[in-house]
Amino acid sequence: MNADLRLYLTAARDVAREAADLVRRHRAEGVSVRVKGGEVRELVTTADEAADELIRARLLALFPDHAVMSEETAHAGATLDPETPTWIVDPLDGTSNFAHGLPVFSVSLGLWWQGRPLVAAVCEVMRDWLFWAASGQGAWLNGQPLRVSRETEALHAVLASDWTHSPERRRLATHLFARFVLRGHAARSLGSAALGLCYVAAGWLDGYVNLGLDPWDAAAGVLLVQEAGGLATDARGQPWTPAQEILVATNGPLHATVLSWLEEVWEEEG
Repeated sequence: MNADLRLYLTAARDVAREAADLVRRHRAEGVSVRVKGGEVRELVTTADEAADELIRARLLALFPDHAVMSEETAHAGATLDPETPTWIVDPLDGTSNFAHGLPVFSVSLGLWWQGRPLVAAVCEVMRDWLFWAASGQGAWLNGQPLRVSRETEALHAVLASDWTHSPERRRLATHLFARFVLRGHAARSLGSAALGLCYVAAGWLDGYVNLGLDPWDAAAGVLLVQEAGGLATDARGQPWTPAQEILVATNGPLHATVLSWLEEVWEEEG
């Protein structure tokens, strides 16, 4: 691993863990919740804002020539400058879970440059599980290597999806979820895209699909899936980028099947 990549990875892991500690303290002190922009399905808490402030301060102090794109501070429609190394950050992925007391949420950091991910760190806050990956160096959980599942039969697959803010996309997701339930072994919805992708990387899920992502939802998790041997694409099977709202991530052997189910849903909805 070259020196820069090692430096970036160390920073990602350290900052993710520090932010996770902060989120845990906020949870212990009580959760204050409000809606963003009047959107009842889009919540923000003081923990989101405090973690965002901490992460931005730490990263920009370490890397003043880098940019930070964070859920809490990015403007609508923000895009990446491919020539500027950019940290894509979700300071609290799974805010609805956090706000409702469900202990499944994470801190997610991914560094992208020239159209590709370099390093990633996702900390599952309440378990203090640190998932991390670096380009060409594999994916890891608390120092143990990760590998996607070897499942080849959809009938035996455990697949996951989450719910977007858009009513139209929610309807599509419902139809896709029905296929997971009826044609697969089981279906799950975690409420944290970052953790859904980490679980695919770990082989605990065979696939994860989201129909309404923002860049920070998946910028870290995609690298974990790829480095663990899986695939992460858009709805057409092209490599996923932060400009894409739709993400299909699988262990690889099941990818074509999941894409075909998604195509069926699109065709049915016209």
